[in-house]
Amino acid sequence: MPFLMMSASGLVLLAAFWDMFSRRIPNLLPVIIAGLYLVHAASLAQWGQIPWHLLCGAAVLVVGIIIFSFGLLGGGDVKLLAALALWAGPEYLSLLLLMTCFAGGLLAFVFVVTMILCKNPTISQGLDWLFVYVFKRPAPMLQTRKAKELQLPYGVAIAAAGFVVFYQFFRVLA
Repeated sequence: MPFLMMSASGLVLLAAFWDMFSRRIPNLLPVIIAGLYLVHAASLAQWGQIPWHLLCGAAVLVVGIIIFSFGLLGGGDVKLLAALALWAGPEYLSLLLLMTCFAGGLLAFVFVVTMILCKNPTISQGLDWLFVYVFKRPAPMLQTRKAKELQLPYGVAIAAAGFVVFYQFFRVLA
């Protein structure tokens, strides 16, 4: 059912944008993404695979809660990653986690380079103008932040990894 996979992809994209602009992922998005997987698996009559996919999602959720307790990952990120682990299952779970780490590293690199560039007054003023006149909100004070204070929208990295998994599914279905 490509429609269910495309719907889940759209919700993953929405979660990424939501995380990027508010640093929060609403609880309802991962719940719907997980529910779409269950409907997808049931529609394809993959009854034998559902327990394995549920186990993958539960394992990622448990490990994610532990990581969350140390303050290294947000709660919405953990739930989104667990919902995507349902879709990935044992076949693509390692790909999902590896791509999440890769995309997260790339995201961190982009944010650190942005912080360094924002110390330039011309770039800082241009960024202020962009936020005030285009985004209609105050500009983030990147030039005054330190790397330890930076909150990455890790949902963006998780979403990128989720799209890689959805692509693998699409290749198998096609």
